Parts: sequence; C-alpha cells; structure tokens
Amino acid sequence: MRKFNKVMVLVLVVALTLSLASCGGSNDDKIVIGYIGPITGDMALYGEVESQTLEMLIEDVNSKGGILGKQVELKVYDNRGDAIETTNAARKAIQNDNVVAFIGCNTSSASLTLAEICQEYKVPMISTTATNFNVTQSDDGSIREYVFRVCLSDPQLGEIMGNYAFNKLGIKKCAILYEIGSDYSAGVTKDFTDAFTTTGGEITITEAYKTGDVDFRAQLSKIKNQGDFDAIFIPALYKELGLIANQARSLGINELFIGPDCWMMEDLFTIAADAMEGGYFICAMDVNSDKLTDFNNQYYEKYGSKPGLGGTNAYFAYDAFLILKNAIETANEIDYIKIRDAIEATTDLQGLTSKITMDKSTHNPIREATIFLIDHAKFVVVENYSIK
Repeated sequence: MRKFNKVMVLVLVVALTLSLASCGGSNDDKIVIGYIGPITGDMALYGEVESQTLEMLIEDVNSKGGILGKQVELKVYDNRGDAIETTNAARKAIQNDNVVAFIGCNTSSASLTLAEICQEYKVPMISTTATNFNVTQSDDGSIREYVFRVCLSDPQLGEIMGNYAFNKLGIKKCAILYEIGSDYSAGVTKDFTDAFTTTGGEITITEAYKTGDVDFRAQLSKIKNQGDFDAIFIPALYKELGLIANQARSLGINELFIGPDCWMMEDLFTIAADAMEGGYFICAMDVNSDKLTDFNNQYYEKYGSKPGLGGTNAYFAYDAFLILKNAIETANEIDYIKIRDAIEATTDLQGLTSKITMDKSTHNPIREATIFLIDHAKFVVVENYSIK
C-alpha cells in the first residue's frame, strides 16, 4: 500500500509539473512581463530607453484596467550586454519571478542566449533590435518556436542594401570595415556581401576591428592603399561609425559610406556630421516621422529626454509591447503556448512604426523598410520598400 501511495504521489507531481509548464507563470492578480537589456555599462542608453518605454506603456495600460482585467507588472533585468548575465537573468525571471513572456534583448549576442533559454522553458520572447539570422532560426532554417523579433533581420537588411547599392547607387566595387566581435556586425556584413555580389558587385577588400577599438587608421589605410572601391560598407554603432568616418576623411578617403540600420542615432551628428554627409543606409523606421510625435512628447514629459537619443530602440520596444499585448488578449488566458501561437498569428497589427504581420516561416516581421540619405545632419527618406 505504501509503494502504491508513492507511485500515486509521483504521478500527481508529474501531472502538476506538466500543467504548470503549459501555463503562464503569472498569478491570478497580475501578468508579469520581463525585460532583459543593458541598464548599466556601455550600452546602457539603449536599455534605458527601452525599459522606460515599457514602463510608460504599462502604466497607461494599468490605468485603463490592465490586460484581461489583470494588472501588468514589468520586471527589468540588467544584463549589461553580457551573455552570462542574460542567462542568469532569464532563469531567475522564469523560475522565481513567473514571467509570462520577455521583451528583449536588443543585441544579437544577448538575444541568441535568451533564445536558447526561452526555447528550453517554452516561454515566448520578442526581440527589439536584434537582427542576427540565428535569433529566430537555426542554421538549417528551422524555426525557434518561441522566439520572435519586431525589427528587420540581417538577411532582410543585407538583401535590400546590397541591391540598392548596386542598382540604384551605381556602386560596382565595395570595401567593408566591420566589428569582428559583434554578431550583428558580422551577420549583416555576410548578408550584404551575399546580396551585393549576387547582384553583380565585387567586394574588393574586407577589414575588421575589435570591440572597444577607437583607432581605425590602420584598417582604413589598407582600404585606401588597395584603392579599388566606390564605397565603404560600415556596419558600426554610432560612436565607432563617427570615429571611422572622421578618420577616413582625414586620410583622404572621399568615397561614399553606406550601411545598415544601426546608423540611425541622432548623436552620430555630434561626432561626425560633416564626415557622414552623403551616406546612405537602410532602416525599418524613421525617427523623424510625424507618427512618433505624441509618443515623443509623452516620453519627454515623463523622463525629460528624447527617446530618439536611443536610436530606434524605444520605438521597437513600443511595437514589441503592442504585439505581446495583442497576443495575450487574443489568447484570452495566461498560457505560454497560446500566447506564442497568437504572436505568430499577428496580422496587420498597427504598430507605432509600421503595420506588422509576423512571417510564420521565419518569425521575422513583414513590415516597411526605408533607404535614408544623410543630408546636412538629417536623415532624409529616399525610397520605401515593403518587406515580404
């Protein structure tokens, strides 16, 4: 009889575990959403604007009754842009804090780490600005079921920019300078290279720098001495980009600069306004759009700063929250699987930056993309594309 009781207890424990695994962790009174991003360290500006945007949105939602009649709680975890910190934060969030879903991370390297945890625990996540292909898909193209993004992916960015450079800008030969330690920079470099060369262009020289470098003259001198290029593709964040541009011009490099979405940072112009003049890049949104005015004003009134100082991050955090909120309401209960299914089924949802449909085959958004020209320290729209 004692042995039978032990078996029965074991069966009950297993059944309870499976039941909990299929449901969201939030209790009856609230819905807990996790944000993981850099709140301190070199990347803190990006994490600050994202987490503050989410705080503001959740305050507004709660003032109107919450989601499904429940108040929403935001748990913010500082990963300092580090993979190990991301792992620790994610496990704590799931095991101790009962998060129902994550928004973040905003870098590809941290998002790749978070994606593994979310797959393990079957908890949905929506990355804000992580573009690397492997965030939502494995090398063989298979989908990470619980992982989504709201920004464009490296293949989407690289394909459009590679084709635009060759067909519209008339660039036939291109040099590249990228950050070797960055999943983002390396990923978009590969996809730009594939698209540009497939279209008919030639990459004549590729140089790399390490994370934290501030002097790029050795690499730029090699590019200049090689001499056979019409433009330089530079997938660098604004601080490094500004330094690269200034140093390139000082070395007498006058060719065109082209790049991806990370260029859209207002602070770029405080570092290298003149040096960046005439550059072209691709992005999924325009930080100067009138559609952002109300949000910008509300954010400034609450925090005393402009969300655009963090580039596109605040705006993509906004869209990620709208997708998650819509998914929870569609699921009509706090259940990981049903919320995941509802995120995947997102169709023509009006976000802050664009209408968004989630591509079920890639978990990338189907949304608008735009080519920008840097003209007198302004981002000027040149051409719009519909991503398919």
